[in-house]
Amino acid sequence: MSAHRKPGLGLLWMVGLSLVLAGCTSVGPDQGSSATPTAASTASTPTSSAPPTGPSAGCAANGGSIPSGSDVATIDDVDGDGRPDTEFYAESPQFEYGIQTASGATIVLRDDLAGPGRHSGWSAPLETEVVITVLDDSRTATLHAFVDCAFVTTKGVDGEPYRFLLNGFGDTGTGVSCATDNGGRQLLGLLASRGDDNLYDITQTLVDVSKDGAEAVNGGSSQVATGLPADDARVTAAMESRCGDVPKVATSGR
Repeated sequence: MSAHRKPGLGLLWMVGLSLVLAGCTSVGPDQGSSATPTAASTASTPTSSAPPTGPSAGCAANGGSIPSGSDVATIDDVDGDGRPDTEFYAESPQFEYGIQTASGATIVLRDDLAGPGRHSGWSAPLETEVVITVLDDSRTATLHAFVDCAFVTTKGVDGEPYRFLLNGFGDTGTGVSCATDNGGRQLLGLLASRGDDNLYDITQTLVDVSKDGAEAVNGGSSQVATGLPADDARVTAAMESRCGDVPKVATSGR
């Protein structure tokens, strides 16, 4: 990609990225750093329940509850008991993303993102079986993992929390998504870069997350589209955080 290209601004997410980019692989940052090495590093503060009592027992119930007024959605099983679980985003007393398992455990992850508007998040198991969680404030997205009934803040190879840039707030990426090639879900960083002709090229980079959720390493990158107008669905789809049809919960945007 030429040095004079820059990412577009203000474009919104469209769910259809995994369809339009089917058969392609990933975009993002340099191999030696996290997705946005220049972004401020703020680790999330997790609160966890006790670990499960068996490999398929689910997380131990802890008496926690979903705060009133939270945005709530049903998600795939994340604690290994084979039952769907619930994700939520709360605004009071602070921004928090959380998971309540079918077994009765409520685990929360404090949202430290600074964006003034809508904050949102989603969780999904990858083909490697690690469950990832991505939170965003429409400008930056943070990467976490849900492991042994606790949230882990994932770091890049530089030791800093791994982040994605969204919507043109930087030049190393514009979005984050998932691919489901061959039936397995993979995490992708996205870059829609605009040339002097105001047309966009899209690149995607595979992001490998360790089984313990502690580290993310950038894999191969590939250009998946070139010469696209700003209103092309593939451009708008490369500007935000979305994982196919995985449910996403959000704050009201206060």
